[in-house]
Amino acid sequence: MNAVRVRIATDGSIQGLWTDRIDWQAVGKLAVRRASHVEFDESRQQWAVRAGRPRGRLRRMLQRLTGRPFGEIVYRAGTREQALRWEETHYGVGGPGWGDLHRRT
Repeated sequence: MNAVRVRIATDGSIQGLWTDRIDWQAVGKLAVRRASHVEFDESRQQWAVRAGRPRGRLRRMLQRLTGRPFGEIVYRAGTREQALRWEETHYGVGGPGWGDLHRRT
């Protein structure tokens, strides 16, 4: 089992990628924002990781209106487990996509 990495900000808030290995309810009030969507792409027969917040106002509006993900596909994998591992490495604390999550409001 991999270690869970979180960031504790100077204001005391805790940031990190969601995992059921932590009892987040015991930590306090939660504010959850999606980092990505992991879904099966039937046409390509692969798992796709989509950015949680699309670039562009039109894509963001469509996502809000339909509830469906419109973010760019940032990774493809043969298995769901590979896609989830990539998501954790990319969007987790200190990963290359970590900063993207916190620049977007």
